[in-house]
Amino acid sequence: MSELAALRDLVEGDLDDSANDTWTTAEIDRAIQRALSDYSHVRPQQTIANLTLTAAGRDVDISSLTSLIQVLRIYHPYTVLDPEDPPNWRRFEQFATYCTILDGNVPAIGDVVHVYYTKPQTIHDLAGSTAVTSVAPEHEELIVLGGGAYAAMEKARSAVVQAGISTDTPKHWLSWGKDRMAQFVDALRKIKATETLKLDKRVPITGTGWVRTDTREEI
Repeated sequence: MSELAALRDLVEGDLDDSANDTWTTAEIDRAIQRALSDYSHVRPQQTIANLTLTAAGRDVDISSLTSLIQVLRIYHPYTVLDPEDPPNWRRFEQFATYCTILDGNVPAIGDVVHVYYTKPQTIHDLAGSTAVTSVAPEHEELIVLGGGAYAAMEKARSAVVQAGISTDTPKHWLSWGKDRMAQFVDALRKIKATETLKLDKRVPITGTGWVRTDTREEI
């Protein structure tokens, strides 16, 4: 897994700016961050947590799930040392800081709720992240592609009002950036289609237990 410095060098190489004569490292890092955000939207990390209830009731506090995007599945009751088989999947509705279990027994104090959820992908050192890079190795070039596109298009916008820059230069950056962005978006759509078609029997991608509450436009 590559860290930020390696990915930054690749973006700068694509921009023919390895010496940072045109783009600062901060501008490159911001562009990589935007590309990573888009990637996370179509292929977030999937992870697991055990939540021990401190109060009885159907509302399960999920505020401790760092960087939570979406709860995929809730398994209750769950015995840590001897998990039930088959799993006790529950229907639920997700809200900002809690999930409401809609069926089955009412959870009691001390019960463990096994939660499958998604969170953003990470690149070590990006925006101060200490987490290891989670982007799949085969998709790192995609982050480079998107990072270069964002960097070029942003520079084209800001260069319009800068003195000493040929009027053709921003046009070149914009055209180059748009072409790269089209490739980036097309690749994201293919990844999304692949992810949707995966049949994970443990954590179905399109389960019946989750009720969508966000309205973000899909890529």
